[in-house]
Amino acid sequence: MNSKNDIFLHQLQQFCKGDNHAISSLYKAWVPELYLVAFRYVLSQQVAEDLVADCFEKLFQMPVDKRHQKFIEEQINLKVLLLVMVKNKALDTIKTEKNRNRIREGIKKFLPSAVRNHAEQHLTEENFKTLLDCLPEKEKRIVLLSMEGYTIEEISKQEHLTDKTISNLLAMARKKVKELWKTFMEY
Repeated sequence: MNSKNDIFLHQLQQFCKGDNHAISSLYKAWVPELYLVAFRYVLSQQVAEDLVADCFEKLFQMPVDKRHQKFIEEQINLKVLLLVMVKNKALDTIKTEKNRNRIREGIKKFLPSAVRNHAEQHLTEENFKTLLDCLPEKEKRIVLLSMEGYTIEEISKQEHLTDKTISNLLAMARKKVKELWKTFMEY
């Protein structure tokens, strides 16, 4: 095994037999390029590093029989696969962040738009949190998760409820908060 290609094939075969350490040299060689691809999309060093690590983790979690099928039998190029995985993960991250920002902006509509100074803004936020305490515990939890930017699908997994149930609970909670705001907070 003199050539780089022979070394790569040997490492790939070992990886396909279940040895995750076999491609450690490839990891070291490919990480800078994969990182740059991720960074180009997400524009964040930490997020880009996390994306690349997540892609390798997913690769390492691939069952041995699937590794053999994909990389030996079907001869899928491992580096190209990783580049595509990083790009798709970066695009998913961007999409998720846009959705979270959209949700945050929607929730901000609960707050009055004419906040004149910091003290008034602080009072408004405290009042909003007080109104959330009036909700049943489950609705309160769901609203808080939504305010943190979690999607309905993410909340439904966490709460062990269907997406439709989460959507309905969120709509009811928003309606209750809006009514409470009108009743107690608008002067």
